[in-house]
Amino acid sequence: MASDPEHIVDAIDGVIDDWEATSADSMRWAPPETKEPDLFDELAEIVAPLASAVGSVLRPVSEAIERALDSIIEGPDDRR
Repeated sequence: MASDPEHIVDAIDGVIDDWEATSADSMRWAPPETKEPDLFDELAEIVAPLASAVGSVLRPVSEAIERALDSIIEGPDDRR
């Protein structure tokens, strides 16, 4: 059998057939699968803008508190 080249030709033919069958599929492009949004994604879409709005509303309040505390800490003679 080792001296028979027919099995080598058969092996080469099998590899070529496999390559031809898979190469067309491997070159075909498919868009990535989209997943359905889960509960966490939906909650993040709702909560993120609300948190941003609350942060922008509270920013002036926190700055006013910071100024008041700075004036208390500095004392009346350290003011400029």
